[in-house]
Amino acid sequence: MGNERQLPVLYVVESGPSDFQRWMISNDRDRFWSGQEFGPSGVLYARHNDAAVDAQNILRGHFDGIQPVRYAVPLFVESLSHRPVPVAEVAQYLSRASRLYVNTSEHGHGPGDSLILPRIEWHRIEEVKEFPHE
Repeated sequence: MGNERQLPVLYVVESGPSDFQRWMISNDRDRFWSGQEFGPSGVLYARHNDAAVDAQNILRGHFDGIQPVRYAVPLFVESLSHRPVPVAEVAQYLSRASRLYVNTSEHGHGPGDSLILPRIEWHRIEEVKEFPHE
């Protein structure tokens, strides 16, 4: 990283009652993202994924002007049902129910001074005929 600056550890935390789930971005000093900066209160997100994307964008901002190297990693999902389940319903379910977690507080943001930002593109889900290790 050109301007050797310590990256913050960010968390997407649940906020509000469990029957009205909302999410906020918090840093390692228990301050919340307002949309501009971290402070005592912050933006509420209706979806965990939206908060996670903004958290990645905050971190990405520390690398302005640097072109990312991108990788694709296969993730395989099985759907078992007595009736056909449309692939769009599977993708929607996974988008709502899944969380991609990287333990940055224990392992850092990446090797060396790098920033590794994983994400799952559920809308690109497609059925496969071969499944590994069958």
